[in-house]
Amino acid sequence: MQAALTARAPAVARPSSRAAARPAPAARSVRVMSAPKPEAIEQAVKDAEESCAGGATGECAAAWDTVEELSAAAAHAKANSKSSTDPLEDKRVNEYCEDNPAEPECRVYDD
Repeated sequence: MQAALTARAPAVARPSSRAAARPAPAARSVRVMSAPKPEAIEQAVKDAEESCAGGATGECAAAWDTVEELSAAAAHAKANSKSSTDPLEDKRVNEYCEDNPAEPECRVYDD
């Protein structure tokens, strides 16, 4: 028995209509700000309390959102300003190893 072989045209990849309609991603600018001062946070809290006393719920919510954003920015700045957690970059370890180079934790091995 012989198997019949038939030739087929190769499959051609067609561009997807979704991919063709999708716009190219736009470049976004990022603005880096310094940490807000504690006075700015305190002022934002006072403004939020005043706007909530007036009874306008939209303004009240927006004011407390501002307080939350300022507080979060301050917390992130504080967390980023801490020193590295790498023990080899710690001043105390470097000073100890300068005074005690023969200690096992201060030895440096060349590969």
